[in-house]
Amino acid sequence: MPVGTTRFERRGAAPEIPVWIPDNCTQCNYCAIVCPHAVIRPFLMTKKDIETGPEGFLARKAQGGAEVAGLQYSIQVATMDCTGCAVCVESCPDDALYMGPFEDYAEKNLPHYEFAYALPLLDDKVDKNTVKGSQFQQPLLEFHCACAGCGETPYVKLLTQLYGERLVIANASGCSSVWGGTATTHPYSVNKKSGRGPAWGRSLFEDNAEYGFGMLKAQEQRRTRLAAGARKIIDDRTASPELQKLLENWIKHFTNGDKCDLVCDKLLPLLEEESKTNSALQGLQEQNMMFRVQSQWLIGGDGWALDIGAAGLDHVLSSGQNINIMVLDTEMYSNTGGQSSKSTVQGAITKFEPVGREVNKKDIGFQAMQYRNVYVASCAMGADYNQSLKAIREAEAYTGVSIIVCYAPCIDWGIDMKHMMDIQKAAVDSGYWQLYRYDPRMTQQGKNPMMMDAKRIKTKLSKYLNDENRFKRLRKKKKYRTAWPLV
Repeated sequence: MPVGTTRFERRGAAPEIPVWIPDNCTQCNYCAIVCPHAVIRPFLMTKKDIETGPEGFLARKAQGGAEVAGLQYSIQVATMDCTGCAVCVESCPDDALYMGPFEDYAEKNLPHYEFAYALPLLDDKVDKNTVKGSQFQQPLLEFHCACAGCGETPYVKLLTQLYGERLVIANASGCSSVWGGTATTHPYSVNKKSGRGPAWGRSLFEDNAEYGFGMLKAQEQRRTRLAAGARKIIDDRTASPELQKLLENWIKHFTNGDKCDLVCDKLLPLLEEESKTNSALQGLQEQNMMFRVQSQWLIGGDGWALDIGAAGLDHVLSSGQNINIMVLDTEMYSNTGGQSSKSTVQGAITKFEPVGREVNKKDIGFQAMQYRNVYVASCAMGADYNQSLKAIREAEAYTGVSIIVCYAPCIDWGIDMKHMMDIQKAAVDSGYWQLYRYDPRMTQQGKNPMMMDAKRIKTKLSKYLNDENRFKRLRKKKKYRTAWPLV
């Protein structure tokens, strides 16, 4: 199925779209990292590039030191793909964005986005492992069918910006399998320079962990056989000296994704050329897609991870294998209309829990920590962008099982989704949601593996609870079952 085809839908569904005010902008890129649909993006370009741009194209001198010296910076919006959620406007710390009428700006600003998108990527000019730098990387999840203001998609979008070219995703049924795998158009894309992008497959609630674990074991076996074949070529000296040297370097960096990519950029074209006249190399050429390191991820919601697929996931957590898990926690079955799950918190009103949930949610992070050799992180992007980025990086780098539990606000909570990121911050500030990273590697250094990334309560829990309809309804309808004040 062709990938990256959602960009051709151009639904034009938003009544209002964000408009950039360059003179107010401090170029933090927060608007881009929070955007659920990868609609608003920062671009780096040269002054010469701008000279060929459409009339009215706006840019300013790029800020950020020597790495962007001499470059220009611009924020552009894919106007026909925006859903009008306004999360970017609410998250901008500089009042550099406002929502303008669709009919006034969509047609006029679309050529500006198309021009910037067509320019050569300058993503290698910046450190992608920072909040700002990560947003200059091409998002390989874009323009999908998730709800306006979706709390799930920013995490997966960020994952594709960091590791999308070698990402392999096993996706459980649920919201993420719908916005991630729509029929006829596909939101996962490929990098413009390399032509590589995420490999994505969906399975059922009950077996997604096993599905992704099988993917991992299959690629391990295939790469092991490929390495054996490469060693035979080296030992038998049946390739050119240049190719043999590259094969030796490939084996040396067999498990290092970044270094392996650098070797493969030279190795694969040479292997393809030599295999045309050297039959001994044809076996390696037939398996050339296995040379690069793959980053295996299991992705799904709390209904999968804490409920229907819990047994399979626990098997993976105990396996000790090098596999990553991302749980998009909406604290309910969002895709089927907001039913109660094992992640629904005590007191929340959902479908099938009309008088509030009787028991508290299951703590999947605490469960994973009991194995002592699992990397565990709890994130809320709106509370700390850098903590979410750091958790994804540490999880991917960890040789073993890693799990990231991502707090993902949902429209079924009864909230205004433009405040999606603010709600995450309020959840952490009130102590409702914890930010932490549990890294078993720290014990080898004699340090505490548990790192609390939000250590103080900054506001009352009642403030958070009273802002969401799932809790307010309990207060109004079943006051005798509540224990917090309304104000």
